[in-house]
Amino acid sequence: MKCNIEYIGKSRQGITKYYCTVHKSFAYDKLGNKLDECLWDNKEIYNNKLSIQQNEIQNIKVRYENILESVIPTIIINNDEFNGVLEYDNSILTYKDFGGIMLSKLNNVPLEIVKCSHCGRYHSDNGQFAYTPHRTHLCLYCGHLFRVKEKNIGSELAMIYNIPEIKLNDKLLKIDDYCCVEYDMLKGTMLINSQNVDRILFEGKEITIVDFLNHFLEKEF
Repeated sequence: MKCNIEYIGKSRQGITKYYCTVHKSFAYDKLGNKLDECLWDNKEIYNNKLSIQQNEIQNIKVRYENILESVIPTIIINNDEFNGVLEYDNSILTYKDFGGIMLSKLNNVPLEIVKCSHCGRYHSDNGQFAYTPHRTHLCLYCGHLFRVKEKNIGSELAMIYNIPEIKLNDKLLKIDDYCCVEYDMLKGTMLINSQNVDRILFEGKEITIVDFLNHFLEKEF
């Protein structure tokens, strides 16, 4: 799908901003120049859309094959690998939205219905914003900032599914150069190298799974 790049105003520093409403990504350089294409690296996934309303979704799994090397996961829907986006009404959901759900549930933060005051579409928080309640949100559909009365975290997926909390076992696992993270969103299960643990020993330090994944996925928004 081709980019649809629109002017969305200027930053506080006076830099002109452009946004792609198709791929939910910015489309300007450091000087405020409009780009021919937006900055989203995986545009091809938008060519494959699966409607939640027209298809029965029995399971959604997120698998980071080795999160130490790549934070782009494999998405498995109904036990088949899916390289695309999910559609529901006016929502378009990508692997970043799935990762955001995982972070929110890991951090035990409540998810709320958040609506952009500029374009009226519902909002999902990902990366560090999926576990840090905040008043000012960046709408991923129109690129504008909007404010809400109370600090919160939004999720479109949580409006569709009753997503359970993630339960971890009181167990320590040593990690060297390989760390596979598998998350079953509709069951609320998480495995680290095929084991259910709440802590890992990584680079000689003990760290909780929550802090570990918060760190690796904080910029995925």
